[in-house]
Amino acid sequence: MSTSDFPILSWASETCRMRLSASSFLFSANASQACTSSRVSRWYLPVPGVVDPVSVENTMTTSIRVLAVAFVAVVAAYFGAMLLVQRSVRVIDTDAARISRDAAPDIRVISNLRAELREMHARVIEAIEGDDEARDEVEESRRSVDSLLAQAGALPTDEREAVLLGKLRSALPAFEQAAERALEQARAGHRDRARQTVRRELRPLGDAASLVAQDLVDYNVVVAESAAQRIEAVRYRGSRIAWQLATLCALLAAVAAFATVRVMRQVQRVQQQHNALMQRKAEELEEFAARVAHDILSPLSSVSMALSVIQRHPGQSREALDRAHASLSRVRGIVDGLFEFARAGAAPEAGARTEVRAVATGLVEELRPFAAQRQAILRIDDLPDCAVACSPGVLLSVLGNLLRNGLKYLGKAETRQVLLRARRRRGRVLFEVEDTGPGIPAQLGTRIFEPYIRGPDTGAPGLGLGLATVKRLVESHRGSLGVRAGARGGALFWFELDEASAADDASQPEHLRTA
Repeated sequence: MSTSDFPILSWASETCRMRLSASSFLFSANASQACTSSRVSRWYLPVPGVVDPVSVENTMTTSIRVLAVAFVAVVAAYFGAMLLVQRSVRVIDTDAARISRDAAPDIRVISNLRAELREMHARVIEAIEGDDEARDEVEESRRSVDSLLAQAGALPTDEREAVLLGKLRSALPAFEQAAERALEQARAGHRDRARQTVRRELRPLGDAASLVAQDLVDYNVVVAESAAQRIEAVRYRGSRIAWQLATLCALLAAVAAFATVRVMRQVQRVQQQHNALMQRKAEELEEFAARVAHDILSPLSSVSMALSVIQRHPGQSREALDRAHASLSRVRGIVDGLFEFARAGAAPEAGARTEVRAVATGLVEELRPFAAQRQAILRIDDLPDCAVACSPGVLLSVLGNLLRNGLKYLGKAETRQVLLRARRRRGRVLFEVEDTGPGIPAQLGTRIFEPYIRGPDTGAPGLGLGLATVKRLVESHRGSLGVRAGARGGALFWFELDEASAADDASQPEHLRTA
């Protein structure tokens, strides 16, 4: 089995080859010792105490097989759990529907019907005693009884319910007829006869109908309790089996983790044989080159756009050439600033000073075509007349990265704006770049400033180095930065830099001065 058969080993081999390639560019004298094969058995350097490569490969092969078996077992346990859940859900759904669509509505309707029968009985007695309003209420109660009986008949019924409902339908007409006779006798002036009708006919018939209704309620209570007990039993059985499967998965995961740790340790030991080719200085140089490329490609795209405008519209060549010249000047400023920063060992140059308004205004003008391509508006608030303690290239890089980032990640927002503002605050200058895009997911948080971390709109171009560059530059100049949700629903990136004093302007180098 080769390393290409498993992602972890492929990653380790590819990482080795990439870093050896970069190291050979920087340290060609040591390139002859680089690994040239993807198989672990051929990674060899004559370093005392190094484990035999063949033994390393055999150990990796065994660990990979254990990982494969554990993976298959975990997948099987997962699908077994899913099948169990589906079966349990079907049983629970059936019983839950029986409770919610049959038993519970029946209990509610029949209970209301019993209450309405008692209400109708009471209103008949009041009407007999001369309460004229009670006569109308008797008729209203009769309509309510008929409506509730119709609702009960429309609900799902089984054989037992159908029998009880038939008895209730048979009992109600006699009850209503007795009530009507009592009312007629009272209207004719025979109140004693009406009272006797209530006592001898209406009350027994009402009690009989209420008894049948109570039987219906009791039956539906039994049905609901049985369904609830079945649901509880299924849930208990499913929970028990789920715990068993979870325990099995945990054990398998532990086995897989153990095998993974063994593989990673072997990979690490192999990589340690090439420490001379993977020094920290080489890694920092690679990262620095990537960041420089990222920073200068964006302004160069403006030059490309300007040349396209000249090609399509020769009459606009003057304006396009001016824009291209300005973009190239900014590239020079970015490169100069970054290299000044790198040569200073991540420390800002003493006395560096940059005018905020001049740099920000020029940068916004340069980015307007970029914003127009994305159908967005790039706005800039009134900026303070002040300077910050950094080189122009550093401020251009920080602001340019944040503004381009905001324009790239507007997504499908209807309102497409990116706003730049700045203000003085306690000896510092606070910059804020706010957009109307979808914002930063909460799970990213400050990780958005790490190298190669990108937002959810991965369709936007870039390597995920822009915000990492911003963080490195701001923090190296003793500044602070962060991100939070903006007032308009998007993301708001902010950073602070020390405000430069007037004395710094005279002491800074000529190439760092701005108008």
